[in-house]
Amino acid sequence: MQRKHFVGLLLVIFSLTNLICKASFVIDFSTKNASMNANEEPSEISYLKLTNDIQRYAKKFIGIRYKSGGKAAKGFDCSGFVGYVFKKFGMKLGACCTEMYKLGYDIETKEALAGDLIFFRRGKSTKSGVSHIGIVLESNANGLKFIHSATSKGVTISYLNDPYYSAHFVGVKRVIDSFQ
Repeated sequence: MQRKHFVGLLLVIFSLTNLICKASFVIDFSTKNASMNANEEPSEISYLKLTNDIQRYAKKFIGIRYKSGGKAAKGFDCSGFVGYVFKKFGMKLGACCTEMYKLGYDIETKEALAGDLIFFRRGKSTKSGVSHIGIVLESNANGLKFIHSATSKGVTISYLNDPYYSAHFVGVKRVIDSFQ
């Protein structure tokens, strides 16, 4: 009698295992079909999540002092700050803002999105080259809002419509697409 129960129990276990395998196959299959039918949605959602995560992480450093050549949370220069934030998300941008300026592609200011990089020059002349960088947070009625490490304030939030920044503005670049 014990042998019959043992065989019966084995059959039940085998049936359940088979049923679970079929169920997981159906779930995997339907998930793959869903992503194949709506390719754009998951990438848009993941892009938005990534840019929100970048913003949230960058804002954690508000108030950290400026340190020339700084690339750590003890103190940042502008490119050290941007590089540190993006590195957290698996994107290595380069050592300085001139290297970072070579990445990605140009974006019109009115089309800038969170996570885009914003560049400035020291002098007002276009020949003075890129010397400062920040991360776009948003574009709203007040203009383009960005976070950066400024020599006078450390990590802070500023607006492109500020007279100083608008006079030294070079452009906006999108680099996240290059890493996806």
